[in-house]
Amino acid sequence: MRDRSQWLVVELLRDFLQVWLHFQEIYRRYRQGVLTFEEMASFIDDKDPHLPLFRLKEISHKLFRHSEGDHPGEGRLFDLAVGSIFHEAMKARENLYQLQVYRPYYQELRRRKASSAYEQRLHAEFSKIGRRAERGLREGLLETRRLFKDTLEQIRAFLVRCWQDNPLLVRFILRNEDLLRRAYGRGGFEALVAEAFPEGLPAALKEGAMSFMRGEHFSEAERLFSRYLRHRPEDLEVHFLRLYCRGFDAYLRNRFGASLRAFGRAVEIARGIKDGVKGYLERIAEVVSRMGRELQEEGRRRQASRALKLAEECRLLCL
Repeated sequence: MRDRSQWLVVELLRDFLQVWLHFQEIYRRYRQGVLTFEEMASFIDDKDPHLPLFRLKEISHKLFRHSEGDHPGEGRLFDLAVGSIFHEAMKARENLYQLQVYRPYYQELRRRKASSAYEQRLHAEFSKIGRRAERGLREGLLETRRLFKDTLEQIRAFLVRCWQDNPLLVRFILRNEDLLRRAYGRGGFEALVAEAFPEGLPAALKEGAMSFMRGEHFSEAERLFSRYLRHRPEDLEVHFLRLYCRGFDAYLRNRFGASLRAFGRAVEIARGIKDGVKGYLERIAEVVSRMGRELQEEGRRRQASRALKLAEECRLLCL
């Protein structure tokens, strides 16, 4: 249950950042004076569960409203902010509807000369409603923007403080680098990484790669190990781990030839660092033995022999 909760938190953070970027486009269009009700309706509606902001609100309520999880106070604060964003955006939506649907209609009626006192009073009321809607739209969007920006700061502080408690968060930071850069700006993202990982980006990349590897996401682990090695090319153990991940990824895709090549190169590196990688060598031995048996059954004797020899070499290195 805790694992599912950690996963939902990560999904919620990602959805929030995507909704924030959508709102930024809404706000930009408003500032340019070209925002349409259709655009606003694609962002916010209280009846369409498929819209991102509606979905964000519902997930947040389920996750935090009555939760006693790892960070109950912080979760409830986030939920209150998301709920407030939703309701402020709904008010802005209704004011925009008033301005773009009703106002043109009563402006057309104003062109006709009012023939009675009640018509004059109604025209006066319609004008006041229009002015209130203009003010309400402006204030609603400004308040929504402030709530978003304050919640972005809460998320930044949460990521910095809590990523070690939730291993999925470090993956989130590194897997969603582009999203975070767009949400926080280049400088904001660099500051987040610097604060979360005082040892620098290389430490973050290595930690993220190890997290992916432990979760058997070998392709993504290899990618992060490769990025790490651009900063620390002298780290032989990570060169080994990168090839270890490549070998396992190829094995799981039934690409035995590519797997054996990667494992073979990993074993060459392991000769100089065998004390630090014995556990990994034992896993390689187990997998290449299995490959060898399968290749023998398929009549691919040369590859089978290569796999079995590699398994034996791994076992000898583990002695």
